[in-house]
Amino acid sequence: MNLRTESTGELVVCHLSGRLDTIVSLALEPKIDQITPPVKQMDFDFSEVDYISSSFLRICLKKFKELGEGNFWISSPKPDIKKVFKIAGLEKLVKG
Repeated sequence: MNLRTESTGELVVCHLSGRLDTIVSLALEPKIDQITPPVKQMDFDFSEVDYISSSFLRICLKKFKELGEGNFWISSPKPDIKKVFKIAGLEKLVKG
């Protein structure tokens, strides 16, 4: 599990890697929640994510609801991860 962030103005990019299973999701959620209040836009870079659980899908949906449409998105997911978002009906969160 790895979370690295970079800020550019009102945008925070969260670079995630590895397996985002339930245990990792529980550890990451408070860290991600600490980032959210002052930011206007958030991008979860999934280019190095190999697995995503429903627990992390919930975190993504929560951030989408907090920040609003057009202010939260998932970028660069691998095909298998992109398919999970599609099956869950959350494909609108995926860019690229």
